[in-house]
Amino acid sequence: MKRKYIFSLILIVGMITGMTTTNAYTTTLDFTGVTIAFDISHGGYHTTEADLAPIIGNLTAAGNTVIYINETWGIPDNVAALFLTQSDDNYTAAERADIKTWFELGDKLLWVAGDSDFGGYYNPWSINQVLGTLGAIVRMAGVSIEDSVYHDGSAYRTAPNQIGYGNALYDDLAVELTTGMTAGIIAHGPTAIMAWNGFDYRDLRLGKSVFPLKVNVIMTYSENATAIDSDTSEGVLDIYAGTTGGLYPAVVHENMTDVGSHIIATSEAIYTNYKFMYGQNTENGVYNNGTHYGQMLVNNILNYFVVEPEEPTKTNAFALIPLAAIGVIYAISRRKK
Repeated sequence: MKRKYIFSLILIVGMITGMTTTNAYTTTLDFTGVTIAFDISHGGYHTTEADLAPIIGNLTAAGNTVIYINETWGIPDNVAALFLTQSDDNYTAAERADIKTWFELGDKLLWVAGDSDFGGYYNPWSINQVLGTLGAIVRMAGVSIEDSVYHDGSAYRTAPNQIGYGNALYDDLAVELTTGMTAGIIAHGPTAIMAWNGFDYRDLRLGKSVFPLKVNVIMTYSENATAIDSDTSEGVLDIYAGTTGGLYPAVVHENMTDVGSHIIATSEAIYTNYKFMYGQNTENGVYNNGTHYGQMLVNNILNYFVVEPEEPTKTNAFALIPLAAIGVIYAISRRKK
């Protein structure tokens, strides 16, 4: 199927979704004229037309342009936000260099998403290699997070519901990005976010590894959450497995101050509508009487970090030129043709 027809199908599905879903609250995308890119060329999960239709529909309805990076790799300079969705296939050195070059243009948002290690289907190495190329601290863990209390019918349908580090420990950014939310979000079969300190992987929970001015934990799972090494890999990415206390980071921001760009790392692809993660109503209607705030959180993050392109300065040239000189300029232009 040609790309233009795929894109048309996405828009149609998005409109149908909007007509058949009852909104529980109001949330909008407030920027326009922006180009957003989704990489689906590296085996990302949850990137079907139906999964991406709601966010693409909302982005385009707000006057933005959405592109897929699929058959041909490339990131145009004017892309303001790039989504790397749970990539399984490794990025080549050249592709990682392209991401770095684009990112270092400044005012860019890179959104990376993880997944549960259930069955060993998800490989965090590909995303972590990209983050390493950028010199980032955040990394994807290799575990599965479950919550026996806050979920949508099953423990693996977890509901991150703590702002910041949990237990009322958060900063201004966490408050800003969760504005309007009165409950948590749904993350269907997620992992957690950890840290790399330049030597080894570290627990990113409060009191374990804190990186002031660089990393901001926006949301965590509850104290009831558990981290499981589902694929029994017992590797360096499984540092949360078997630990207690919950509050594993689910949504993390890293401020790349040296280049003026930002990273959002989420333990699931919450911007896709797989299992209604980018939605307002839960799939099973169990958590919070069937309402969650995934769509609001995603929109809040994009509204905060996406930078609209500057409009070129419009100058009335004739207002700056004496009227007597206009005829001379016109005559010179005629002779040059």
